[in-house]
Order: sequence, then structure tokens, then C-alpha cells
Amino acid sequence: MSPKLNLKSVLFLLGVLKVAVEGFNLGPSARPSSPLFSSRLSAVASGSVTSGGVSGLKRVVVTGYGITSCLGNTVDDVKDSLFNCKSGITFSEEYAELGIKSQVRGKPDLDDKDFKELIPKSSLRFMGNNAKYAYVAMKRAIEHAGLSPEQYEENPRAAGILGQGGTSITDITETVDAVKAQVARWKNKVGPFRVTRSMGSTVSAVLATAFKLQGMSYSISSACSTGAHCIGTGMEQIQLGKADIAFCGAGENEGWEFTSMFDCMGALSTGRNDTPEKASRAFDKNRDGFVIAGGGGVVVLEELEHAKARGANIIAEVVGYGANSDGYDMVAPSGLGGQACMKQAMTQADEIGGEKPVEYVNTHGTSTPVGDVMELTGIKTVFSEKGYQPNVGSTKSLSGHALGAAGVHEAIYCLIMMQNNFMAESANIEELVDEAEGMNILTSRKDGDFKRVMSNSFGFGGTNCALVFDKYEE
Repeated sequence: MSPKLNLKSVLFLLGVLKVAVEGFNLGPSARPSSPLFSSRLSAVASGSVTSGGVSGLKRVVVTGYGITSCLGNTVDDVKDSLFNCKSGITFSEEYAELGIKSQVRGKPDLDDKDFKELIPKSSLRFMGNNAKYAYVAMKRAIEHAGLSPEQYEENPRAAGILGQGGTSITDITETVDAVKAQVARWKNKVGPFRVTRSMGSTVSAVLATAFKLQGMSYSISSACSTGAHCIGTGMEQIQLGKADIAFCGAGENEGWEFTSMFDCMGALSTGRNDTPEKASRAFDKNRDGFVIAGGGGVVVLEELEHAKARGANIIAEVVGYGANSDGYDMVAPSGLGGQACMKQAMTQADEIGGEKPVEYVNTHGTSTPVGDVMELTGIKTVFSEKGYQPNVGSTKSLSGHALGAAGVHEAIYCLIMMQNNFMAESANIEELVDEAEGMNILTSRKDGDFKRVMSNSFGFGGTNCALVFDKYEE
């Protein structure tokens, strides 16, 4: 039996309702300023979940970037590779000797000698290769942004959101081998630095220490979306006024240990070991898996007025960030999650940067049989609702898949292309998949100015991320 409400209870409930209604009618100034609060109101009103686009948030711009990848370790070298459709994928003798079926990889042209020259010894000893790649990228990003040490060192408003998809498996396996084999003086062989090289936050930890960052610093590890999530999270920190500068990106090692695991999954390309530059071929009917790669990338994000005040060269504005989960399968995409993620990013981009078309989509496009067509179907569906189809390509056909670093690599590729007025060819398409019918797949380079790009990153566990950048204009 339901309890009866007395007059006092009724009056109390009416009072609560009155306050709630007045709160909504008084306008934005009388409501909580939280973006989460405002976005939830938008979701209730529209029936869909959007993110950002809330008035009063600070604008976020890109003022520099640095990269280490198989396409080059300088901006000019990477630009040359993209413009001239030069693959960075090579044959690996080591993989062949170990019996790994996929014997191709995208390995940056950096070795131990280079790292010793580029990284101070006091920092180098704490680093695995993922952190080393990221360190070099961050050093060059700072130079590219024209930042002096006094502008970011010991600055509580300079953040580092820097991640990795995997860890330094080399350090773990060497430790395990030494202990299990009970080699003489195994503790000396292992040494005191293995923990920092292999811990899950290694990239943010060693870079924040090396570059003396005192703002927010932590690692994100979200499979192949890692680098993109780091950029989106850095964007939000600046939007909310918690940072003026954010160094965002990731590092990923390429090595036989990780490669062998993917090889056992059957996820890697195995049919073109003799022609490695043709192994990664997103959207081609005869693709047979992705090509593993490594490297690092860091993007320098700044609050717009902060960048202007120091006279920075502003490259682009980050206007859209979508992030969600499929909630569907560990390794197979649902398709719907990616679509919703792109819509989130585009909604925010229209609110921040004004309504304009996305002219280029750099896809996740890994060259896998299932993933490629699911993404194309999603892009076609999302943009059909907008009444147009953008130019679409995959830079992974040149670079391979750098896993946790892929998202930041591809954001940088997009920025390089937008700055230099070209869209790179989506390489190695000999027979285009049927699902691409009616779409503008870049089977050759397209030259010309464009204003808005989207970069997609999707990962195992159904984690999705989409970033939208606008060419900066006063």
C-alpha cells in the first residue's frame, strides 16, 4: 500500500519543483557552468549525446608538433613522404629469423647511437623505446612551437597528456629471462631502471620529469586510440581553463615481442613480405591485415589568447573531439560506435568553428578485412545525412600502424597536409572495395586549399576517437 502524502510533504515537493524550473528559466548564468551539465541538457533536448560546444569555453589551437615515424623524423621529411607517396615500410630480417609470418614493419630510422646523442643520459636510463621516440618528438615539437624553457619549465599551467598503447616488453622479457634462468648476479643484470621503462605511465612520467612540467601530467592507454585521446583530453583541459599549454601525444615501440602476439592473432599482413611497401593497402580488395609500426608524436596545444600573447605561429584550431565505446566486441568494431563518435566531433566542430564541411577524413584505415569496410560504411552513412561525401584516405598505407602512437601521428599528418594544401594518396589501391562506391577515395594526391579535417582512431575493446581540426584564420 502506498504511503499517503501529507500537506507538508506536498508543499515541500512543490517548492523543489519550483526551484528546479526557475533554475532552467533563468538562463545559462544561473546554471552550473560544468560542460558535462550542459552537454547532458543538450542530450535530453536532442535525444543524442554530444560533447563540448558550450559557450564560455576557451579556444584551443595547435602551435607546433614533432614526430618520429617511418615516414621521417622531421616535419620536412614526413611532408616529402606524404606528398610523394613514399612508403616507410620495410622487410625485417629479424622477424623472418624468428619465424614470424608477418615480416614487414614501419620502423623509425633512429637507433641507440641517435638516442644517446639526442637524449641526456640522466633521462635516457629511465626510458624504454616508446619513451625515447616520444622524447625526440616532444623536443622537436617544442622547437617547432618556438617555446623557450622558461615558458613551460616549472610552469603549473603546462600539462603533459602523453601515453602509450603498450609497454616496454623488452625490459620485461629481459628481466623475466634473467630471474628465471638464475643467471649469475641477475639483480645487477636487471638493474634499477626496469620499472620506469615498463610501467604503464612511463611516457608521461619520464617526459614530465625531463622537461620539468609541473601542470597536470598522466598517461592514457587506450589501444590504437591512445594518441588521439591524449590530444582530446589536452584540448578539454585548456577549454576548462586548467592549462595554458598542453603537450599531447604518445610513443610506441616496434619490436618482435609485440609483433609476435599480433601475428598469433592473424591480424597482420603476411602475403607481401617480398614487396613490403605494398603490404599495407587500406580499402583494396586484396588487403590481408595491418603492418605494425612504431614511433612517437607530440602536438603542442595552447589557449588561443596565450598563443597570441607570445606571438606564436598558430597552425590550426582543435574544434572537435568525440570519444565513446562500442560496448560490443573486444576486437571487431560495431560500426555504430564509430558513427556516433564522428557525429560527436562534428557537432562540437560546428558549434566551436562554425558550420562548414569536413573536406578530408584521415581514416583509421588499418588494411584489415573487417575494419576497413565498417569504417567506410560508417563514413558514408554519417556524411550522407549531411548531404555530401568528403575526401577519404588512409595514411597507414604508407606508414603502417603505430598502435598507441597512430592517433597523434595521423593528427600530425593531417596538420602537415592542411598547412601545405594537399591530401595524400591512399596508397596501394589496385581494386577498390565495393563498399566505397559513391565515396571520394583518394586514389591519387589531391592538391588545393582545404579548411577542415577529421582524423579517426579506433581500437581494441571498441574504444573510438575522432578529432576535427580547422585551418587557423584570424
